[in-house]
Amino acid sequence: MIKKRFAAHAVACLLLVAGTTGSPQSGHAQGLSAESGRAGDSMLASTSASVNYNVTQPVERLEMIVKSSRILTLDKRVPRFQVHNEQILGATPVSQNQIQVHGKTPGTTQLNLWDADDQLYTVDIVVLADAREVEGILGSQLPMASLRVTPINQSAIVSGTVTNVDDVDRAVAIVEQYYPNVVNNIRVVGVQQVLLHTKIMEVSRTKLRDFGIDWGLHNPGGIDGVVSAPGGLVNAAASPTSGALSPVALQGNARAAFTLGSYNFEALIKALRQNDLIKVLAEPTVVATHGRPARFIVGGKVPYLIPSQQGVTVNYEEFGTSVDFLPFVVGPGRIRLEVRPEVSEPDPSRGLTIDGTSVPGFRSRYVETAVEMDAGQTFAIAGLLQSRTEASTSAIPFLGELPYFGAAFRRVTETTNEIELLILVTPEFVGAMDPHEVPRGGPGLNSMSPTDNELYLKGHIEVPVYRGGCGNCGQCTECTSAGLYSDGIPADAVIPQAEGTEVAPGVTVLAPAE
Repeated sequence: MIKKRFAAHAVACLLLVAGTTGSPQSGHAQGLSAESGRAGDSMLASTSASVNYNVTQPVERLEMIVKSSRILTLDKRVPRFQVHNEQILGATPVSQNQIQVHGKTPGTTQLNLWDADDQLYTVDIVVLADAREVEGILGSQLPMASLRVTPINQSAIVSGTVTNVDDVDRAVAIVEQYYPNVVNNIRVVGVQQVLLHTKIMEVSRTKLRDFGIDWGLHNPGGIDGVVSAPGGLVNAAASPTSGALSPVALQGNARAAFTLGSYNFEALIKALRQNDLIKVLAEPTVVATHGRPARFIVGGKVPYLIPSQQGVTVNYEEFGTSVDFLPFVVGPGRIRLEVRPEVSEPDPSRGLTIDGTSVPGFRSRYVETAVEMDAGQTFAIAGLLQSRTEASTSAIPFLGELPYFGAAFRRVTETTNEIELLILVTPEFVGAMDPHEVPRGGPGLNSMSPTDNELYLKGHIEVPVYRGGCGNCGQCTECTSAGLYSDGIPADAVIPQAEGTEVAPGVTVLAPAE
């Protein structure tokens, strides 16, 4: 009787899955043939492997989506089973050892199965809300992301990884269209540390014009300029790696024109420094993480007094060169950088006197901007101008001090100099090094000063770090196990020294740089 009941339910379920028409079979139908059972088994075998779930442990856990079904299979016949909450889960036998379960509403329940030996198997089943639609939208809109949506009542948990910071907000906004409350567990993968190379310089525009450089030309791929006196500056700016300076159309009395790329621009800055046309105020290198600010300042603090009813309070005002950074990693190789450089200095002419107390004034130049760029690119901030007037007097003693007549014996010179602040910022990605990437001995510690014997007798001006706890005898067990010669030098050592110096066999001899 039990076999016939299982066969009847199997035929009813298979007719429903196959979409055939016919009258529903009763749970007490009689006379089912063995061929019907074999046909049902063959149709079940064609079901997707993800639908089948083998129950092998006494206690197991299964997750499924609402309005979906799974087929639980035991090795032995299942004479009876029990569902704790039939409002959440429905169960139907499809064969002697298989039970089909389908989720009705989201929730958690238990399914108990007894085999022919009366062995109990408990399956904790979690029925989740159907989030396949929203996951499909996330996959199509954010193809580089790997996200999963887990519904909980009227809320949802979004977990997974993205490669772009902006994708986090996009993913949450999409899920919020389906669930009012969204718990964000998304992680941004990749390097999240940014190294910022900064150069803060003052350029004398007056001297630059006197030298004959005009920055009026513009080129999206680099920097264009015109030089009226093609001398050492033009030759210094030419980079052997990128060839000679590219000529452009000459204007007016210009004798030479050039276009600068990234390599030439570094060479030009060096040439400007050599000709005292540019002054580097600071070259800070700062490391910052994604979304966290970093600050660099070189200067000091000026104390000033503030009178009050309780007495006098001492405050301090910072001055000098400072740079504030706020980097955001927006994708693979892309950085959005907010930067605020400032240069300030005390200016007594701008001070105030309050109740006999002097409050100093300051002259400040700063800019605050944001830019999105690739790692390794450089962006420049310029246009912060300042005019400085310098006056000098040279005269013949006594005669030059006479009123009216003294003008013939003295010379007064007044010079107005325009100073422009130029800031260059280059962001790069950095990360922690693996142990095998760390330089041997640390940076700058791969060599050491020679001993008197090595310096005066052997002519070694630099030797590798090879001395152990015993020194450099080269004969003890410690030295021989380290592969040292009798003079303590490793067999594969590279020692820079003068040519022709006699050294141990196998040692590479390098001539010092001129």
